[in-house]
Amino acid sequence: MESPDKMIIEAELHRIAQMVLPGLQPSTIAEKADLFNGSAGVILFYLRLYDSYKEQPYLDVCITASDTLLYHPRALQQQYYTFCTGATGLLYLCIKMYEATAQQRYLDRALELTAHFKEGILQGVLQDDWLSGHAGNLFVLTYLHAHTQEETLLPLIRSLTDILVQQARLAPKGWRWGHVKMSYDCLTGFSHGASGIAYALMQVAAYFRDEGLQYLAEQALEYEMQYYDAAGRNWLDLRLTSTSLEREDFFHWDIRRFRKDAAETNTWAHGAAGIGIARLFAYKQMQQPMWLQQVEDAVQRSLEDVRQLKRGDFTLCSGYGGIVLLLLQSAEALQRPVLRQTAQTLALQAVRYRQAHGTYNSYVPTMMQDPGLFSGLAGVGYMLASVLMPCHEDGVLHPVIGVDRQAAPLYAPGEIKQQLFSRHYAHTFRLLRKNGWILPDVNSIDVLEGILRESINVLPEERYLQAMDCFTFEQQLTSLWRQHRGLLYYTRRREIIGMQPESAPERLLQLKWAVVEQVVLCRTQWQWDRQEEPGEMGEYYYLLQACEYGVAVFPVGKLTAAIFDHLQGGYTLEEILVRCFNTADREQAVAALVAQTLSTQRQCFIKAD
Repeated sequence: MESPDKMIIEAELHRIAQMVLPGLQPSTIAEKADLFNGSAGVILFYLRLYDSYKEQPYLDVCITASDTLLYHPRALQQQYYTFCTGATGLLYLCIKMYEATAQQRYLDRALELTAHFKEGILQGVLQDDWLSGHAGNLFVLTYLHAHTQEETLLPLIRSLTDILVQQARLAPKGWRWGHVKMSYDCLTGFSHGASGIAYALMQVAAYFRDEGLQYLAEQALEYEMQYYDAAGRNWLDLRLTSTSLEREDFFHWDIRRFRKDAAETNTWAHGAAGIGIARLFAYKQMQQPMWLQQVEDAVQRSLEDVRQLKRGDFTLCSGYGGIVLLLLQSAEALQRPVLRQTAQTLALQAVRYRQAHGTYNSYVPTMMQDPGLFSGLAGVGYMLASVLMPCHEDGVLHPVIGVDRQAAPLYAPGEIKQQLFSRHYAHTFRLLRKNGWILPDVNSIDVLEGILRESINVLPEERYLQAMDCFTFEQQLTSLWRQHRGLLYYTRRREIIGMQPESAPERLLQLKWAVVEQVVLCRTQWQWDRQEEPGEMGEYYYLLQACEYGVAVFPVGKLTAAIFDHLQGGYTLEEILVRCFNTADREQAVAALVAQTLSTQRQCFIKAD
């Protein structure tokens, strides 16, 4: 970098260092302690300054501030138990301080804090993601184990991987996480989406040499590719950004109606920059051409955004800071120095933007009062320091378990796939195992379904009927899981259907009714909704429904099944009355039909057309 430009960046870097230093004073340091916009994040910025300049005063600031924060009584009183936004960020700070000082007391304090936060980590976290969920916690605890080899950490780590296995949801391609978010689908991206979860799983899988966790990571990346926009060289941002969605937007669930600018976001948190960082790590581990191509796409999209420079936001999380760190990492990994030069130019543009506009983020009026690492000044300083120093594989937006040791796998070979696949085909597996069948090593449920069908087709006739009946039932359920649209869609759909006014019985008889999407009538010869043996052969009917938290199974009677069948065929209730009821007592028949129809409507199986 040319000396005059370097001097401009260094002057601003030192100015920022002075601006955020008051947040590390003993009187205020514990007021907000997290990595995102608290004192722990500011300390990490000072650690980056020490890494860059190797000047002892920077490290002294880190030691004094860390010793004050980590032993402050309020450090034990965290509201959230998450990596970037809560308690486990303090564990990460301990690890980084140990790496900088080689002082064992920081690892000892990390273990003490882990024991104190254990229940919160297990019971107080709702999300699965990197920033504020199980994936971030899993990474930090594994990182801590890599340094300490503390055996008591292993059950906690295993509990978190078990949660992620349990929370995995089948998708049209791959598996997904985060179905409780109010979004179009489970999110893409690093902070709250598939890339961050995959990144954590890849790190943990590499450390434990665990093929099952690596499989989960690759499945998360495969899911994310469903929302790749080739024209924009970006991954769609699936967050709900408007509360004015119309009724038809929910009954025609199309991403472009849901969010017209879904391909525009490109930051570390959401979009190509963060996703590119995850793909770059994947490619370093396993040199698969598709991941290299995805890195190229992320880099090219980022270069285009740098050329246009449309947004006035240079923070790490939601601004150009994430693009800078992607370019630095890519320059090193791809041996492309021009990317580093572009990152340095962008950092210089950030400084000039602040000089012209008085802020590094024009979207947040109070940004210059925010010392935060992810959201504020410390993060901008972190970015500026990063472009001046040699490239580090490890960084706050892409931390790496860089310890040269490994641990034994957490799961037996094939165990995770067994758990995932048997969730959807438990009865089919049980029936086939009676004939000595063993689950083969397959990567997708599509391939598995073909194998199951072939295995059933060669069964003796007396076992074939039951096994095929079972497989057909479970396959219909699995299909609904694939199509599942998440909490927002079903919550809003139920509200809309519930707002439909009830009409007089005679009026209802003339209405056309439509079966709600993702509701299926299923007929079986055995009772496959039971956990135990399916009982006697007979005639059974079920309504299968994708709903807020999964797929529900409702056993129904023959009459309900007949009514539902006719409604699917486009018949009015008046026509159904003639076809299915004894109309000698019309009043009683109408009352029964209307009651059944309204009950079916309230359960969101049907809606007035």
